[in-house]
Amino acid sequence: MTYRNPRLPIPSRRALVMGFGAALLAAGAALAEDPPGGVPSLDGQSPPRPKHYFRRPKPKAPPPPAPPAPPATVHVEPAPGMDPELAMARLMEGNGRYAAGFSAHPHMDMIRRADVAVAQRPIASIVACADSRVAPELIFDQGLGDLFVTRVAGNVIDDAVLASLEYSVIHLGSTLIMVVGHERCGAVKATIDALDGRPADEDRGTLISVLANLIAPAVRAVPAGVPDRLEAAISLNAAYSAADIFSRSAPLRARVLAGQLKIVAARYDLDDGKVTPALGKS
Repeated sequence: MTYRNPRLPIPSRRALVMGFGAALLAAGAALAEDPPGGVPSLDGQSPPRPKHYFRRPKPKAPPPPAPPAPPATVHVEPAPGMDPELAMARLMEGNGRYAAGFSAHPHMDMIRRADVAVAQRPIASIVACADSRVAPELIFDQGLGDLFVTRVAGNVIDDAVLASLEYSVIHLGSTLIMVVGHERCGAVKATIDALDGRPADEDRGTLISVLANLIAPAVRAVPAGVPDRLEAAISLNAAYSAADIFSRSAPLRARVLAGQLKIVAARYDLDDGKVTPALGKS
């Protein structure tokens, strides 16, 4: 049983609801005047909001790394080169691997590239035809810095080629020069056609005749009646180039006579990939 004071009036439900709503409105107005966390000060103003010290400043991006300095050019005096016979053996061993289909592709990694970046010590100098099927580093299975290669159609010797060979021997220490002719050489074939009075119409107005003039002595030296005039001329042309190096360069000739340099001619077979040493001056 509930007791109440009979002198106090009983509030109606509507009054209770209206009173509760007014209280909520008053509380909302007070919150709007005093934001959360703010306590009115004595002068009636709210203190400033606290700073957010937990925010870390964004890290600054590091400066980009400086590009590496290029290696300095170093002039290295030529050291005593590899024995000519040993250099010859190394070339033939590499060609044997290539012809058999077991190329090792030596000296082709980053370590070798760094080793030869500032100096070179080629074991041999190669004069090869510019034919796209005759790449010395491939057919001899050698890598970076192993061969000093000069390529020209017909593997002929002019002043620029001879100067390049002298540089490779005198300044780089190369002890072997090999002139490599190859099977079905187009430059030799064009020379034969020109000497036989059947020059190609496409060659008119070009400098291809310069090559033919250098190859012509070998073609004329082919004995009459040989079974394959072209192949004989190819071998003789390589031999003539090797002899030309020996006769025209006094410094190289002196090294050959002293046993410090070997000059040889060779023939490369396009079909089986084998290099066969031919005539030459050693």
